[in-house]
Amino acid sequence: MFRLPDGMEKVWLMRAKGMREVEIAEALGISRQAVNKALKDARVKLFEAFFGLAEVFSWDIVRVNAEKGFMVARGRCLDKNVRVYAFYFPGKGIRAFFGEDLPEYVLEHAVEMGITREPDREELIKALES
Repeated sequence: MFRLPDGMEKVWLMRAKGMREVEIAEALGISRQAVNKALKDARVKLFEAFFGLAEVFSWDIVRVNAEKGFMVARGRCLDKNVRVYAFYFPGKGIRAFFGEDLPEYVLEHAVEMGITREPDREELIKALES
């Protein structure tokens, strides 16, 4: 299972929730340069993980947002073309979902990560696709 290292994940999560680099540095007692490097490394690792997942399952990538930790792709499931929505969940790794029937915990995660303002499926799909 792919996971960001704990310290890197903490920095990435704080930034994904809207904190500025200088605020993260102050909160963690580290330099702004260390925060910047951790964020850059986290983005690279997330991009690699999402692209690797797409390659393994032969999905066509539509969009990747490493800052917020999600990917939108096109794939095949039971001989149908479907949308694939993959998210990075801190502490759990990447989870992928087929179609627009996303579980409630994904909607809550989207609000927590600042992808949407409300836990609403239509709003989330619109945000992911734009």
